[in-house]
Amino acid sequence: MLCIDTCSVLDIMRDPTRDELKPHERKAAIDLLDRLENGDLVCLIAEQVELEFNEHDQTVQDEARRAIRKLREKVERVNQIYGTFLPAISISLTHLDALVAPARQIVQRWLNASTLVPGSTDALIRAMDRVNRNVAPARKGKDSVKDCLVLETYLGAMADLRGAGLPATAVFLSSNSKEYLGETNVLKTDLQADFARMNMAYATNMAQAKVTLGF
Repeated sequence: MLCIDTCSVLDIMRDPTRDELKPHERKAAIDLLDRLENGDLVCLIAEQVELEFNEHDQTVQDEARRAIRKLREKVERVNQIYGTFLPAISISLTHLDALVAPARQIVQRWLNASTLVPGSTDALIRAMDRVNRNVAPARKGKDSVKDCLVLETYLGAMADLRGAGLPATAVFLSSNSKEYLGETNVLKTDLQADFARMNMAYATNMAQAKVTLGF
């Protein structure tokens, strides 16, 4: 059982030139998708995640395309300078321009194969309570209602599933780790009881989620 936040969905097609993005994490996203489509895995997507994804979908695609173009132009410029000092070598990185479209297709398959969890008044009330008490993922100086609503939606869904006898391993995946991990890189104290109660682990990337899920 995987519960995923907006950042982690968008990460699948995000600007690949970012230093922190790793090929094996993208590969893990595809591997987990295969498990999802084959029925070996269930992925829950909160309604708030769907709304946020729709808001940022095109922007993230555009950012990735611009970054790839910028990288290609930089390499081509350096290669031209190389040719002023040494025998010129012809190179082409235009194939990188085709990267975003298939990544977006993978994201769509994720969305299609996942189970939507509708928002609820109860989840919103619990989210607002987190914000008012400054309980993670809420923090001072940040509008944390959406993050809290996503988490509370999943906690509510997991409570129902555990109550129905679901024994499966459960993972909450969010690359927005600063909201969930403390200085020692472990789950913040505010969250430990919630995650323990639902017997749910936390993962910061697809590769970590894959290992935790036992795949």
